[in-house]
Amino acid sequence: MLLARQGIDTVVLDRDDGPPDDPEKAWERWDRRSVPQFRQVHILPAGGRELLEGHLPEVAAQLEAVGAIRFNPAVDAARRLFGGASADLDWTRFETLTTCRRPLIDFAYAAAASDAPGIEIRYGQAATALVTGTEAIPGVPHVTGVRTQSGETIAASVVVDTTGRRSPLSAMIEAVGGRRPPEHAFEAGFVYATQFYRGSRPPEPRDDLLSAIGSISVVTVPGDNGWWAVTFYYSPRDKHMRKVRDPRTFARVLRALPNHAHWADGEAQGDICSMAARTNATREFVVDGTPCATGVVPLGDAWGFTNPSLGRGVTMGLLHAVETVPAIAEHLDDPGQLASEWERRTRERLARWHASTVDFDRLRAPEVDAFMQGLDDPFDASDPSVAGPRAFASAAHYDPQVLQWFHEVIGCHTLPDDVLAREGAFERVLEVASTNPRYSSPGPDRAELEELLI
Repeated sequence: MLLARQGIDTVVLDRDDGPPDDPEKAWERWDRRSVPQFRQVHILPAGGRELLEGHLPEVAAQLEAVGAIRFNPAVDAARRLFGGASADLDWTRFETLTTCRRPLIDFAYAAAASDAPGIEIRYGQAATALVTGTEAIPGVPHVTGVRTQSGETIAASVVVDTTGRRSPLSAMIEAVGGRRPPEHAFEAGFVYATQFYRGSRPPEPRDDLLSAIGSISVVTVPGDNGWWAVTFYYSPRDKHMRKVRDPRTFARVLRALPNHAHWADGEAQGDICSMAARTNATREFVVDGTPCATGVVPLGDAWGFTNPSLGRGVTMGLLHAVETVPAIAEHLDDPGQLASEWERRTRERLARWHASTVDFDRLRAPEVDAFMQGLDDPFDASDPSVAGPRAFASAAHYDPQVLQWFHEVIGCHTLPDDVLAREGAFERVLEVASTNPRYSSPGPDRAELEELLI
């Protein structure tokens, strides 16, 4: 849709079948086999909502049409502050727009795209190979289109890969004589178990939407049409927690969390949805200033992906699209410059968000394992790279200004380094953290948790 607005005719190849004609049928029947997380809970943070409304307002309208709700987690958190929120701070930008059910998100995008001029969507078709032509850079293959599974060749000025973390693009580039893009991975993952619920209205948040409780984390997401979701995520080595895949055990653990127990008050919908994600990775398509291929650019997870623990995936994909489309529009006739500009924009924006998200896993994953095994803190608590994030997360529960800064980060508005680089920000965070108890969400200790997991 963004490309079409630039006057660039676009053909979309979607290997899966198209959506049904009704959003509830999409939830019940739509099978998107190429999207492994299709049945997992999704959320659009406030920064993603801003991107959507600013660049694709028709998609935001379609989301609301299928029942997406607006809520403001920062306002909810401010009400819970010790001493209350500050009246002179503006909280409006932290409003989110979310459905919680991924099939409805895809339905809304597809509905908006089907009405957009300049776009041809072909469902049930996959690209199986790249087609190349005259090189734009000596020794570098130049992509001029794709070949589909039916044998058809589709010519293109540029090919955009949005096939996700399982993207075949690296192998395709290698197959046409290009250098295989190097992959950089960091292994630290979790297992996610989600139960959907339905009731007259989503529960009131009484804690952070993402709450760390010892060896587990709990994510609570209000959603569309009276639906909501609760997710536990935990170490893939935690054999005890595997038992939460049983709905009765899941409910028993949830009921044991004082600030979250009421999220089980609705009617459970369907089975527990379980998924494991262990790898955070990026792929380097421009190496030492030379692209692995010209005429093709990857977006979102096809370039780099993280664990879904912070719920940033949709927003980061949106950000990458918004950054990349101007590069395509400006350099459509200069493949070398397009590759260079794509790399610069990716490095300056998306790569920093990716690294920040991985930093969260670098801290949380070892903590989870230590709690699980009854070990001491795996980190030096005086290390600034450890003490800083811990102080920031805790101080946000005591001070309205720090809370607002914190929601700039978790809402995907501003990177943590940029927030804390503001004059006086880091000092205020440390002062608030040092003069208040370290905040932790209440819940069972490890022994009590294992007793629940019977």
